[in-house]
Amino acid sequence: MSLSQLSKRLEELGATVSITSDSISIEIDELKGKATFDSEWLASIKGFYKARQYTFDIENRVLTGNRFSEFQVVRLDPGFFYRVEHSFEGKNGDKINMSRASKEFSLSYITSEKYTLFFGRLIERLKRRSERRPSRSPLRIRAEELFPNFHTIRFQPKRKPSKADIKIMAEAPIKSCLFSLSYNRNESWEIFQDVNAKGLMYAPPNEDDDTLEIPSAEYDSAAVTYYKVAKSSQFPSQMFLSYYHILEYHFLRVSDEDLHGAVKTQLNDPSFRADYDNVSKLIATLKKNDSSVDEKEMLRGVLRRFVPEADFIEFVKSKEGEAGEKLYSGGKQKIFGDTFPMKLEVGHALSNAAAILKHVRNALVHSSDRHTREDCFLPFSDSEDVILKYIPLVEYLAERVIFSTAK
Repeated sequence: MSLSQLSKRLEELGATVSITSDSISIEIDELKGKATFDSEWLASIKGFYKARQYTFDIENRVLTGNRFSEFQVVRLDPGFFYRVEHSFEGKNGDKINMSRASKEFSLSYITSEKYTLFFGRLIERLKRRSERRPSRSPLRIRAEELFPNFHTIRFQPKRKPSKADIKIMAEAPIKSCLFSLSYNRNESWEIFQDVNAKGLMYAPPNEDDDTLEIPSAEYDSAAVTYYKVAKSSQFPSQMFLSYYHILEYHFLRVSDEDLHGAVKTQLNDPSFRADYDNVSKLIATLKKNDSSVDEKEMLRGVLRRFVPEADFIEFVKSKEGEAGEKLYSGGKQKIFGDTFPMKLEVGHALSNAAAILKHVRNALVHSSDRHTREDCFLPFSDSEDVILKYIPLVEYLAERVIFSTAK
């Protein structure tokens, strides 16, 4: 019976299962459900468990058969999608199709350990649906619901390769097709295996039902706009830069106020005379306080003006306490080719943080610099983990600047 192998897998996950020629009945905890399979599904299940041609790379999410290679893809842009289908044809007869994962891909995934987490979430979702029904009959489950809603892209050459690795053959044309899709259809997708870092960030909504209080403060509109962009960004690099923009927004304001204060101190001195010595001192003051050419010093000025250093030190210590390790203050840390210390001491903490954040910002906005390629930032690579590490710091500092500049 074609469903027997599938039922065994569900039993391994703790379900009590009974099958007929075209259905699987599931009982687990308080849930009773029944999934019915059409002829197409039954043929695919029977063929999958009989075949010996499939190789599934669970870590990279790639299914390989004798005449195809199928890669899971991840959508990068936030556009709504449910079922996406795109077809490409090469001049040599090769074909590439992107769509919802094939039945063979889904069946391969269900045999992996990764499926365990999905199955637990599926059961919880089905329980909630069952509780809302007046009927006590078994819940009807669509066959597709037993599998994650993955999208994949499949490469199928016109001729079966004799010795070449079809997975390696597929990568270059698939990546070219994904670029074409972004250019021609404004849809951005990436191969799952190329997303080596923690990937896209989706902040869960806060579902607290308590009534919120109307703030008594009036916040700077431009800074709040940057903050909203950071909060809504899926990409760590965009998130970091938007928080940094809040700090950068105040560079000239703080620098000018420092300069005005230094000049006013001299000009308002009753003994000031426009002689050579006093004018020379005024010029020296202007040169000394004009830090506009040094953005790192301008950043330090913003942090010193708006962020209590003792509070920042306490925040960093709390983050390290949650992590159970010295994430930031454990000696010099190598960041994109350079090493930086962070001393959690008054007089050092904000200055050290400014140097680190400015360096990370430079790595994000410059795709090539004096360092080697391995030390540069590349989206979806392991270097993205560095950005994720420092987002809590730049977010904290940006929020304090917003609070301090509010009226």
